Amino acid sequence: MNIFKSDILIVDDSVIFAQGLVSLLNEFPDYVNSIKVAHNYEQTLKLLASKTVNTLILDLNFESDDYSGFDIAKKVKAFYPKVKIIILTQEAKIDNYEVLFNEINVDGYLDKQLGIEETLDALTAVSNGEKYIDKNIKAMLEIGKWLDVSKREKDVINLLSTGLTQKEIAEKLRISNRTVETHIKNVTKKMDAKNTTHLVSIYTKYRSGNRESG
Repeated sequence: MNIFKSDILIVDDSVIFAQGLVSLLNEFPDYVNSIKVAHNYEQTLKLLASKTVNTLILDLNFESDDYSGFDIAKKVKAFYPKVKIIILTQEAKIDNYEVLFNEINVDGYLDKQLGIEETLDALTAVSNGEKYIDKNIKAMLEIGKWLDVSKREKDVINLLSTGLTQKEIAEKLRISNRTVETHIKNVTKKMDAKNTTHLVSIYTKYRSGNRESG
């Protein structure tokens, strides 16, 4: 993956955090061409209009009743669609994912609890035209998907992960083979799994990470 130097605008109303991020990013000149900082909505639009910026690193929460990071992101994408937006927030939530990526079309989503390496990876990815979600948020999204899986579906996938065949699962749960097949198809779709083997791999990782006994 190619590394392109970014012209960055950091938008965060925490002055000390913004200053710290500038200092950190300046230690990696291969990734950064220039850095500007804005602390509110008005400064953001002013700097975008007068300066060359190709990447916005944006917080979601601002001490204002008039706007949020969502409002800023929407405005930037409407007026400057070529500018890449990386959300960097301490309140990364599953619920925000659909809005940020499907409605606003941001390019990256990062948890502030992670290190500078994730930010550099995100800069590289979005500059190459890719979307980037950090490992913490990916884990939350995966857990969120499993919340939509019914107990019976989990029973089927759990038994499948132990090596039982669909016929054996049907006999153990006293349901038909067709019902077992339907449950597997439904969960495969919910988890965006490529096939049954991939589904079992996803489930095993989820169960291990969340200490579920199945």
